[in-house]
Amino acid sequence: MKRLFLTVVVICCCAGSLLTAQTPETPYTTPKDTVDEPLVVFRDRFVIDVYHTFWMGMPVQVQHMKFDPGVNFSAIWDFKIKKKPIAIGLGIGVSYYTQYSNALLQYDKVNDLMKYYVLPEGVSYNHVSMNYLSLNVPLEFRYRHPNGFKFSVGARAGWVALVNQDYKGSNPSNPSDTAVYINKMVYHKMKYNIDFYTRIGWKFVDVYYCFQVTPLFADNKGPKIRPMSLGVSFSLF
Repeated sequence: MKRLFLTVVVICCCAGSLLTAQTPETPYTTPKDTVDEPLVVFRDRFVIDVYHTFWMGMPVQVQHMKFDPGVNFSAIWDFKIKKKPIAIGLGIGVSYYTQYSNALLQYDKVNDLMKYYVLPEGVSYNHVSMNYLSLNVPLEFRYRHPNGFKFSVGARAGWVALVNQDYKGSNPSNPSDTAVYINKMVYHKMKYNIDFYTRIGWKFVDVYYCFQVTPLFADNKGPKIRPMSLGVSFSLF
């Protein structure tokens, strides 16, 4: 029994020595760092767009002012795609538009729609301003060159939070009296909006363009107006 056990041990040792001799030695090499670069959040995290709005689809008889200022604030998470100069931006934002004109935006109960009513020539006023506010979620494609040149193309889906009109001037019913009020009775406005935009510039300054594809009011329930904006963007952080 002992001889059989010793024989098995000797055979195993010989077989192990033979396998070791036949296995080529692998030269030692310094291990390399093979960890992929993770997605990095960097730059252009807070964007401010200051612009003038061109109101498309306005009635011919309504005269709107030459400058309708607006502003957009966006907090965007910038996800860099490995070592490439491109990134995807996703965030939240708020857009504010104004429209100065010579017409009151009022509700027509008989026809159940919103209309512009041009103020008579005898009525003097300081300003008639429509205010439009929306909360949105921007999603954009970004490109940055090492020398500072950059551009982005994106889309926003938003929720219409506010549409009203400020008036300060003579009372249209009695021009001898002064009227100051905010008309919040704006009906049939769309609950959502969708727009496309682009920015192109250098480092933290860009030229900004945006076009809203959805109208401000529902079909056949108000003027078919929508904002188109052109301005300047400032990118921080």
